[in-house]
Amino acid sequence: MKIANDDKVSSRHLQLPLGFSKTDPGDLKRVLAFLDDSSSAELPVSLSKVFSRFSEQPDAWSGARIARVISDLFSDRIISCVMNGHAFAHHHSSVFLEAPDQWERIQVIPRKRLSSWELEAIVDTCRKIFGRDCPPDQDDLIHFIGGCLKQWKASLAAFGRLAETGQYPGAADIRSSLSFIQAWLAISGPYERICFVRDGKAALVTFSHTVARLKDFYENGIIRWESWQKSIEKFIAFQPEIEADLEAAAGLSRLRRVLEMQRPWDDLDCMDDLIARIIPVYERIRDERFTLLQHETLLQINRMIETISELLENVHARDEIRNMALVELQKIKKAIEIERPNSLISKQREIAEEAFEKAQDIVFSQS
Repeated sequence: MKIANDDKVSSRHLQLPLGFSKTDPGDLKRVLAFLDDSSSAELPVSLSKVFSRFSEQPDAWSGARIARVISDLFSDRIISCVMNGHAFAHHHSSVFLEAPDQWERIQVIPRKRLSSWELEAIVDTCRKIFGRDCPPDQDDLIHFIGGCLKQWKASLAAFGRLAETGQYPGAADIRSSLSFIQAWLAISGPYERICFVRDGKAALVTFSHTVARLKDFYENGIIRWESWQKSIEKFIAFQPEIEADLEAAAGLSRLRRVLEMQRPWDDLDCMDDLIARIIPVYERIRDERFTLLQHETLLQINRMIETISELLENVHARDEIRNMALVELQKIKKAIEIERPNSLISKQREIAEEAFEKAQDIVFSQS
C-alpha cells in the first residue's frame, strides 16, 4: 500500500502492507466520531481530508495507522467510500488506499447502523416470519430480507394470475401484498430499508400472516376449493327442495357465502362439515327426483310401445316387422330400468322419441 512519506499526505508514497498490527478500538471510535460530526454538519468528507486531519498535530498519526483504521472500518462495512457516485466493493479497500492521487475525489461516508439490541430484535422477527435462520450482520440481513421478499413476490404473482380469473379468492390480498413488497424494494437506502423493518414490525407481521395464508391456499388448497365449487353446483340444482330442510338450508347459505368471500381463510376449515350436513338431504332429494323421472319416462315409453303395437295389429304386420319396429323402444325401456343418473334418463327419452318416429315409419311402410 502507498502511504505518504514522512507520515504526511503528499504526492510521494511508499509501499506498506495492510493488517500488520491490530487496530486500536479507540482509533476506530475517533475516526467515526470525526465522520459523524462532519456528516451531521452536512460537510462532505474526502479520504484526503481524513488523512490530513489525523496526520496533523497534536495527533500526528502515521499514514499506515490511518490507512489501517480506514481499511478496517471499510471492510467491516461501517463506512462506505464513493467516487463519482459509485461505491467501492467492501473488499476493495486496497484499490483506493493505493491511489492517493484519487483521495480528494473519494468521499468517505459513515454507514448508519442500528444498535445491537435493535438488530437482534429484527433478526428474531425475521426468523419467525421467514422460518429460516437469518444473518446477524446488518447488511447481510438486508440482503437476506430482500431475497426472501423477491421469492414471495414471484409466488404471489403466480397466485394473482389465478385469482384474477374470479374463480379463486384473495385477489385483493395478493395485490396489497405485492404493493407492500414493492414499496420495500423501492426504498433506496439500505439503512432506510432496515429501519422500515424496525419501525414497521406490526405491519410486517400482519403482511407475513396474509402471505402465509395465501401460500397455504394456493399451494395446498386449490383442489379442495374446486371440489367445494363442484359440490355447490350440484346443490344449486336442488336448491328449492334443499331449503325446505332448515339445517341443510343454513349450511347451503353459509357454503355459498364462503365461496363468494375474497378472504375466506378463517372459514375454510368448516367447509367439509357444511357439505357433510347437506349431502344426505341432497341425495334423498336426488333419489326422489330420479325415481319420479324414471317412473314418468317408463310410462311414456310403455305408451309408445302400446301405440306401435296397436298400429302393427291394424296392418297385420309379420313378426319380423314387429321386431324391427319395437326392438329399439324395448332396449331403451330396459336401459332406463337399470340406469341411475338423471342426465342419462333424459337422454334416453330423446332417443326413445326418435325410435318411436322410426317405428311409425316402419308400420306405415307396411300399409
